Amino acid sequence: MPTNSSPDATDARSTIERVLDGSRIVDAAQRVLTTATRWLGSTTDRLTRVVQGSFLYRWLTAEPDPEVIVIDLRETYTVGPFIAILDRIVETLVPYYRQSLLKRGVDVLAVLAAQAADTRSGRLLVALFEPPEPPEYSDERGDDADQSQKD
Repeated sequence: MPTNSSPDATDARSTIERVLDGSRIVDAAQRVLTTATRWLGSTTDRLTRVVQGSFLYRWLTAEPDPEVIVIDLRETYTVGPFIAILDRIVETLVPYYRQSLLKRGVDVLAVLAAQAADTRSGRLLVALFEPPEPPEYSDERGDDADQSQKD
């Protein structure tokens, strides 16, 4: 069995390179790849601009209002009992789910998704759906409050 440094391997490599250099099929494939890469890049840029400019995206990624009041629905009279029933149902079904075919399928999908995220297109999708960095705000209200206390 010849190794990579043997004369036979070198001859075979140079023969393959000579054949591929003048190949119309290889040239056509390279042109298609170049065109597809440019098209995909421009389409991705346009799609990113459209998505980030949409009302829904801006609404979903908006900074929360710091004065929002949080209500624990478990403590309400109307929703609390339903949540308690759902909690009991989930506690009962969890052991069955852990042994189910559905869980095995979900686990396989999770592994495939993790492997796909390591590909170039997977990283592109992750970057597309990743939320933007929050903007840096200066604490203008805190500065005004400090100045009014000094007066």
